Amino acid sequence: MIINLYDITEHLSVKGSVDASKYQASGVSEISFLSPINYDLALTRSGENVWVRGPIETRLALTCDRCLEGFAYDVRADLDIELVPKESQPDGSEIELKSEELDQYYFEGEDIDLDPYVYEEVMLNIPIKSLCAESCKGICPVCGKNLNLGECRCEKTGASVLGEKLKSFLKK
Repeated sequence: MIINLYDITEHLSVKGSVDASKYQASGVSEISFLSPINYDLALTRSGENVWVRGPIETRLALTCDRCLEGFAYDVRADLDIELVPKESQPDGSEIELKSEELDQYYFEGEDIDLDPYVYEEVMLNIPIKSLCAESCKGICPVCGKNLNLGECRCEKTGASVLGEKLKSFLKK
């Protein structure tokens, strides 16, 4: 959604959705969107700066890092950023950011495209380790069976081949 800076006199409410498929080509193939990204944002103008705040929701299809099964994951986040004109950006190649500057983004011109900020907020709220459930048992390291579906019949040894090599190395 593109907002003209002059449409924001003081406050502006923007409600809509982003079709995230246009961002899928950016190389994140493990993630697919099951629904559009819905948002209900309040834009507040203070001088030339614009504050963007509001909830964002979508549903993703992720792959569990333990059992390798697909599962649906709901993202509910709150966007809270400050958009600052690019002319205000400090000069220099290396700048130490203060904590209040971490949520500042720069824009050029009179139009602000909110879609990239909404998409980025979703990406920042995807867990680093995706689990279908905290109690997920994963897969058997020997036969590869999903242990959530039942026990496998593999012979359980106390150590793996890698563990045995490590033990023999440490004995030397």
